[in-house]
Amino acid sequence: MQPPLLAIDFDGTITVEDITNIIWDTHVPFDWRAVLMPPSRAGQVTPLELIGNGYREVRVPPEALLDEVRPHARLRPGFEALVAHATARGWPLHVVSHGLGFYLRALLPPGVAFTAFEGVFDGDHWSVTLPRGFALPAGKDFKVQVLDNLRARHPGHAVVYVGDGRLDFPAARLCEKIFAVRDSTLARLCREAGIACSEFDRFDEVTAALAA
Repeated sequence: MQPPLLAIDFDGTITVEDITNIIWDTHVPFDWRAVLMPPSRAGQVTPLELIGNGYREVRVPPEALLDEVRPHARLRPGFEALVAHATARGWPLHVVSHGLGFYLRALLPPGVAFTAFEGVFDGDHWSVTLPRGFALPAGKDFKVQVLDNLRARHPGHAVVYVGDGRLDFPAARLCEKIFAVRDSTLARLCREAGIACSEFDRFDEVTAALAA
């Protein structure tokens, strides 16, 4: 395989827990899974709209949210070793997330590049936007566009996607290799579509497979 370009989801992949789920379970004043998720699954709202609709209900500033999530934000074992391995070998590694930049900046190891949605708290509620300068054509999936941008910046690399969720699938299926968290929705969707993926529990397994 060509040298890998690693595109890695954050919530539920790099972290064991989904950080947005923790925030919404605490602060959204209704059953967000029952209200917000069906339109998303039906394709009636985009990921940006979904995340915006949820965070609109959160009335807590970023510093307080970080204090709440830090005790629960466990990085999946082996991630930092994978980052070191990729850096030593010149493999581009980029985190691709529908989460908000304020908590990725706080929770990722220093120097790990990412593209994510951004949130602004105005003292009363959150608004969610695309990253500054990020162009998303109408109808284009956010993570697919991130991959297109990465391919343009790193020609000649095979893209390896690492993820866990339904919203990872549109981008993952376009990559040369997929790693999915074991028993995750992404793993199930790949099986149903007949797309090869390698399931894993720890990032050590991803590192070993790529090194081989």
